[in-house]
Amino acid sequence: MLLVRRARVPVALLPASMVTDAIDPLEPALLCDITIAGTAITAVSPASTSAPHPDHATGVLNVEGALVVPGFVDAHVHLDKTHTWHRAPNRSATFMDALESLGRDRDNWTEDDLLRRARFALRCAWAHGTRAIRTHLDTGPLSEVSHATMATLRNEWLGRITLQTVPLGGGAAYATSDGDRIADLALRHGASALGGFFTMSPELPLQLDRLLAIARDRGIGIDLHVDENGEANAEVLRHVAEAVLRSEFPHSVICGHCCSLATQPVERARSTIALVKAARIGIISLPLCNLYLQDRRGTGTAFPRSPLWRGLTLIRDFLDAGVPVACASDNVRDAFYAFGDYNLAEVYTQSVRLAHLDGAGLSDSINVVTRTAADLIGLPDFGRIIPGARAHLSVFSAHRFSELLSRPDAARRCIDGETIHQPTLPDFSELQDRSN
Repeated sequence: MLLVRRARVPVALLPASMVTDAIDPLEPALLCDITIAGTAITAVSPASTSAPHPDHATGVLNVEGALVVPGFVDAHVHLDKTHTWHRAPNRSATFMDALESLGRDRDNWTEDDLLRRARFALRCAWAHGTRAIRTHLDTGPLSEVSHATMATLRNEWLGRITLQTVPLGGGAAYATSDGDRIADLALRHGASALGGFFTMSPELPLQLDRLLAIARDRGIGIDLHVDENGEANAEVLRHVAEAVLRSEFPHSVICGHCCSLATQPVERARSTIALVKAARIGIISLPLCNLYLQDRRGTGTAFPRSPLWRGLTLIRDFLDAGVPVACASDNVRDAFYAFGDYNLAEVYTQSVRLAHLDGAGLSDSINVVTRTAADLIGLPDFGRIIPGARAHLSVFSAHRFSELLSRPDAARRCIDGETIHQPTLPDFSELQDRSN
């Protein structure tokens, strides 16, 4: 057993019975003692003021009021594309050039190449305290290799990082015979949902109905890319909600990005959010990638060249309506986003700043990379500090939210089961092509 004493835990992650009305909304955390046995948390209680009785079978770690959060959950990434920037940069930093640049790089995506880049990414995530990841994988000629490679990594990281996969391709394919093939290939390799990216067209309702039928037949949910642009007439999210309600789809539905919602008339956006709530759709926002790509003004002389819109969906408005929202890393060091390190503390910090998640106090803000993210991808024993949850914890040097949000790159200790350790980040030199 391991007893973690005087851990300052965000109240949103604790058992509801421990939370009182006296919580400070600017520093919404409680001092707790956390007991771990094996791989699970067995007890959480208010911190004791007296030292525990000596017990040769129990280790004790007094963290002296440091902030402690559960293992982060990165609910939307792209491990097949990651760490390709050095080979396939996006010099215009626009969405279309990202597609073209990565398209030219796909010939390099051998099993060995995928394993090398994805392993590096997982080691980064591990060092930063992430313990569950969902990755989207491009469909097409490389589908078999990509899914098989991720299945290898899923087994390789078993017990450390829970790795989920979702196929990603054009949504129109689901309205053809390719739809069943995409689904069956992905599920054969252990996919957790069916996915794709959809665009506005007269055939969109048919495409969505067909996807939902395929998913229903296989008893699985869907996780989609929608409206990743600033066009006010892009309303795939609304069509997804209508399709889910029309078909009474019984499984999980997630929509990622949803950027264009923020450019639409107020009443239209409000009614779409109401449909999303009625359809029980979860939203995943990708603030760093969308901040990078959206509203690029090019290299011309037109005024203004500075971005006027920063790419985020209506995160606060979804939350106000009771729609679950998570935030995730998305692309890391590839043509869609040149930066990143699978550091969800950074994603959380930037999400708070960009989406004003501190606007009503910080109490529930940490959920976007922990509890809510875990619930959306079907991992109810992750992302919280309650009896029965997985014993994955990060101990920060910060003692207050304001400190954590000011230094998201600060060193942290990790607790996995009864093991206390401080993982180190891999060096970027490991990613150099062997021919260099």
